[in-house]
Amino acid sequence: MVDYSKATKRQLYQIATDSALRMSVRYAAVRELQRRRGEKTDN
Repeated sequence: MVDYSKATKRQLYQIATDSALRMSVRYAAVRELQRRRGEKTDN
């Protein structure tokens, strides 16, 4: 299991848009981006 919380936003975006990767990996990257966006708007 990869710890996406340590990846940069750019890395997460690259993972999410890489069609060569499994959908589950791409989805996990998108979920992490959404989680970060939610934290940003909570402040």
